[in-house]
Amino acid sequence: MPDAYALVLHSHLPYVRGAGRWPHGEEWVHEAILGTYLPLLVLLHDLRAEGVPYRITIGLTPTLIEQLADPDIRTRFLAYADDQIRRAELDAWDFGMAGASARQAVAESYRGSYQRLKQAFVERFGRDLVGAFADLARTGEIEILTSAATHGYLPLLDARSVEAQLRVGLASTRRLTGLEPTGIWLPECAYKPGLERALERHGFTHFFTDSALMRGREVGRAAKPFRSKRAERWSGAGAAVAVVDDTEPLIDPTVDLFRPYLVADSAVAAVSRHPEISGQVWSAAQGYPGDPFYREFHRKDDRSGLRYWRVTDTTVDLGNKAEYLIPAAAARVREHARHFCASVREELATHRETTGRDGMLVTTFDSELFGHWWFEGIDWLGLVLRELGDIASTVAERLEAQPPRERVALAEGSWGKNNDHTTWLAPQTQWMWDGIRSAASRIRAVADDPPSDAFRKRAADQALRELLLLESSDWPFLVTTGQAGDYATERFRSHAQRLERSLGLAARGTGADQVELRSLERADNTFPDARIEDFAEAG
Repeated sequence: MPDAYALVLHSHLPYVRGAGRWPHGEEWVHEAILGTYLPLLVLLHDLRAEGVPYRITIGLTPTLIEQLADPDIRTRFLAYADDQIRRAELDAWDFGMAGASARQAVAESYRGSYQRLKQAFVERFGRDLVGAFADLARTGEIEILTSAATHGYLPLLDARSVEAQLRVGLASTRRLTGLEPTGIWLPECAYKPGLERALERHGFTHFFTDSALMRGREVGRAAKPFRSKRAERWSGAGAAVAVVDDTEPLIDPTVDLFRPYLVADSAVAAVSRHPEISGQVWSAAQGYPGDPFYREFHRKDDRSGLRYWRVTDTTVDLGNKAEYLIPAAAARVREHARHFCASVREELATHRETTGRDGMLVTTFDSELFGHWWFEGIDWLGLVLRELGDIASTVAERLEAQPPRERVALAEGSWGKNNDHTTWLAPQTQWMWDGIRSAASRIRAVADDPPSDAFRKRAADQALRELLLLESSDWPFLVTTGQAGDYATERFRSHAQRLERSLGLAARGTGADQVELRSLERADNTFPDARIEDFAEAG
């Protein structure tokens, strides 16, 4: 087969609906919509309209799409966009009066861009960003991945929590997109042996891993071939499957990162990113975003909060950053896109020459890198998709065309620091995991003997939603990295308190407690598919 390139984006934000504004809270979603998701959607829809034959794989976590679909968040985003437009207008006026032509040009660029993006949100996409992504999936330009419901860190959760995270996450994606995803993004690419069996039970065919976890240890033969589509029990329709001969040899001790592998004895494939090619993009120290001419993310105007400086040098103090110049940054975008595309083609050619086999080179990035963190990243992405369209493929397409035949035993770990769990499980977060285990035990007791009364059943369902939100990997991550430790601690404790109140209502609530239950449901109005039955035994 021809070689292929798969560009994979992972889109996720913590659940912050109605839980604070600047500097921590719902404004994270508003910023990401204006900085990343809207520009990305405009780009992808424009490329499709032009007939550019691109392919891209995009993970949309259930936590994210539940928020993007929320009516209140949509309304408050419009207010946020209007505020950003006003700030840019005021800056443009002030800079013009002061004769600061370079900053005035940037401010005018912001104003025009924000106005166009707001118009696209309302008119082109009808305020439905999830639907805009799904539309691209239906015409084949993108593959949409799902994830665990609240981005729970699966290796550290009990078996029933893992099942609930997968069940509720899949149900959320089905409901909001109308699609049947076959691929899943494991939160933080975190894996432990046996997780592939849970994925298989839920009909998933592939997931993504860090190259450091693919160590090439041989595994025993297994009878399960790769299935390129969901089995009938999961999809509700008799879908064809790609069956492969399992007499193929096991893998060599050295893993080929250009090929997917079946994991252990399952029919689920693991796909690894190319570390060096991926690092050219995401690394601020060694990759493109650290270029001196790109916009500096960390310095803002004292009044408007908009950004008018460039990186200059990653070692330079923020107060000494040089002015941002749009033409200079645009020139660097073109150079970096050419360099990246050439690197991808060269790596694939070298792999074929060295091994005599075709390959799929995979790069994975957080979506929010593009546009939000790396301001010029959306423009770069557009150039790359145009240039590599002839070899671009979604991961699902490639696996269907060339089902994996070799197997690997993955090592336990993540794509975090040291490829282990310590970014999430640390001394300062141990109390969180103790709380999660205690809460899961109490939910288990309710799930094994669910209430028959309709009101108490609603309360039990809400208790499960609170457990899922409690299990989000975002809270320990924000604590250990120091990014928003106090905020994450407060959020964790608030979900724990609501869980307690919900359990109390599930045990002894009556119709007289309607107001309290409704207040809990309004506070965390998400995952309407979640039912206490989702916490039952796996099977």
